[in-house]
Order: sequence, then C-alpha cells, then structure tokens
Amino acid sequence: MSVPSYPSELPPPLRADYAEQSGEGRAVFRPDAGPPSVRLKFAAVVDTVPFSTSLERWQLGVFDRFFSETLKKGTLPFTMPAPLIDGFAMLDENCEPLLDENDKTLLFPETMLVMFADQGLPQRMQVDVEEYRVRFSLMRLPA
Repeated sequence: MSVPSYPSELPPPLRADYAEQSGEGRAVFRPDAGPPSVRLKFAAVVDTVPFSTSLERWQLGVFDRFFSETLKKGTLPFTMPAPLIDGFAMLDENCEPLLDENDKTLLFPETMLVMFADQGLPQRMQVDVEEYRVRFSLMRLPA
C-alpha cells in the first residue's frame, strides 16, 4: 500500500500561522546541585507542526474527502511538501541560484511524512461566503 499525498489542489499553509517545533528526545536529570545531566532518550522523535490554511468552498470539499476517505478520518500517515524547504531555489556558496543544463533554477523537492496529531484534528471556520480557514496540528514522523 502506498502512502497518500496531500492534495496538490490545496494551497500551502498560511505563513503567519506556520511553525515547526522540535520534538523532545532527551532525558534530563536535574540533581539537587549543579547543572542538569542531559542524554539522548529517543533517536526517533516526532516534531509538532501547527498548520493553518485558507480554502475556497470547493477546496474544503477536497480537503474533507482527503481527511475522511483517503486518511480514514485522520488515522493514516501521508506525505506533503515541507513548507520551509520545498520549492525554494538551491543556492551555491555565493547565494546564487544553481541552474540545470537548460539554465532553469534547481528547486528543492522536499516532502515530509506526517499524521494528524493528538488533539490536532481539523477545525473549520467560515471566514467569508466562499472562504474557509482550516486549522490542525500534524506530527512530523521520522523518515
């Protein structure tokens, strides 16, 4: 079975609301005196990604079908473009874009494997007659 992909018809997250939080994979021991002792507890850590997007009415239908049918009400993992990297130009050491043999800018094709987070299922709000805001939280899974 292949891993489904976030629908390409849907827009990327809203920049103002997008953030990534590194997951906690450390074990911290705090003695009575002195600095804490820190070691790696888990090698595979889940990062939290809050997500907010603005959708037109037809896009809300695409999103709802993807969530309900494709992801079985959010129980399955899926891939999606990594908003902080995907589609951005690759740069050289002088911050100049790298080009292919046809002088086209090389872009990062970065995806991430995610699932809906605990307490992070989609919330839908109607902003305007044809505009909806959908918010949810994702768990970025180790790849």
